[in-house]
Amino acid sequence: MNENTQSPDTQERIVCKPTKWFLWRALGTLAMFSVFTFLFIKDGKTGYRDKNYQYYMYESFKDAGESFESMKAAGGLSEAKWKEFASQQKLSVPEDRLDTLPRDPELSMALPSVVVGGYAVLDAQQGKQGVVELWLEYSSLKEWGEDPGSKAYDAGNIRNQFIAGGVAGTLAAIVLFILIRTSLRSIEADGEALYTQCGAKVPYADMTRVDKRKWENKGMAVVHYQEDGVEKKAKIDGMVYGQFDEADGAPAEKLFALVLANFKGEILEYEELEDPEEGSEESA
Repeated sequence: MNENTQSPDTQERIVCKPTKWFLWRALGTLAMFSVFTFLFIKDGKTGYRDKNYQYYMYESFKDAGESFESMKAAGGLSEAKWKEFASQQKLSVPEDRLDTLPRDPELSMALPSVVVGGYAVLDAQQGKQGVVELWLEYSSLKEWGEDPGSKAYDAGNIRNQFIAGGVAGTLAAIVLFILIRTSLRSIEADGEALYTQCGAKVPYADMTRVDKRKWENKGMAVVHYQEDGVEKKAKIDGMVYGQFDEADGAPAEKLFALVLANFKGEILEYEELEDPEEGSEESA
């Protein structure tokens, strides 16, 4: 226990405000959940729908390649006949396309002109191989990338993105609440009492026990005290309030030392075990 030669009335009040350690971690956590919220909502609103459009467009390219091969094998296929046929084809999309594809009134359901006018490429590359070349050309123009995906996202997948976004948003709101609440609080102590972050005043005379077993390793201590005949607890968290940086005067350490200097009750702390070798040397 630290000694304090000052009288309670002359002991300076020590104020421990939220630490940079806590604030930066809280801000980092808030940023993380905020980004997750944005990404989940974005995927649910447009991301998955756009990927589905790419997937079904590519599937239609493949269908066109198969149709080209079948028509070529039947004989009599010309560029004019291919254009007439291809211009009438539509994308093969699911019945729930309003729930799975982009909600764009101008969204084209017809085969792109690169396929309609791609007779020469399809003829030279034997249909299916030609489709790959046409797809690479078309996806490059759309800035989609070469891979259209291996499967489409159904309405349930899209709905889950909104659910995940709601969960992440809720967690972000909780972190923001904790950040704001903690930023407005402080732990204080003077010669008369400890003033907790919750606004409670704990006179030293009301304290019954101080548990400092986690103070050395985690910077946390618990003060047990009586209030109107009821035992309560007050936590001193030096990592969140005050910190131990010597450059800043180690306010958390000073505050706890002041509490111990004015406290007259039981202190719980880990006992240091005597080294067996030292004990044997002393007894020798």
